[in-house]
Amino acid sequence: MKEFVKNHKKQCLIGGLIFLVIFLIILVWLFIVPLFGNNKYGDRLDGIENHKISDSVVEKTINTMKENKQVNEVEYHNEGRILNFIVTVSTDMKKEDAQALGKIILDNLKDKDKEYYDIQILIDTEEENENYPIAGYKSKSKKDFVYGNEVVSSE
Repeated sequence: MKEFVKNHKKQCLIGGLIFLVIFLIILVWLFIVPLFGNNKYGDRLDGIENHKISDSVVEKTINTMKENKQVNEVEYHNEGRILNFIVTVSTDMKKEDAQALGKIILDNLKDKDKEYYDIQILIDTEEENENYPIAGYKSKSKKDFVYGNEVVSSE
């Protein structure tokens, strides 16, 4: 074998390089190319077509929130399996009333959708206020919102 390689150095070098290039192409083809075909969520959105939130449901939810005179603006955004609501309220709205806006969202969604989506609500005011912002989060596995960013006065 050593004598063959010694007598055919160029051919062995070219053959080795061709083998290495083919090996690298196979590695790229098997492990890297499939990554470009997937969306950014991978398989986390499997079944989302069975849980579409219609525009009419979103509109109804927003309009129900705006019936409260202390609600100035409501924005909605869907990001994968997370429903985001950003609510701007007046500065004199009580914290408990603001948190009740999360119940309006839950009342307008079907149970099967509540079990599929995580829901976030951010409640803020246009002017600075010691009680706001308040962030609420409802996991798909939970029944109600959990609120954070609650301001507690220290005495």
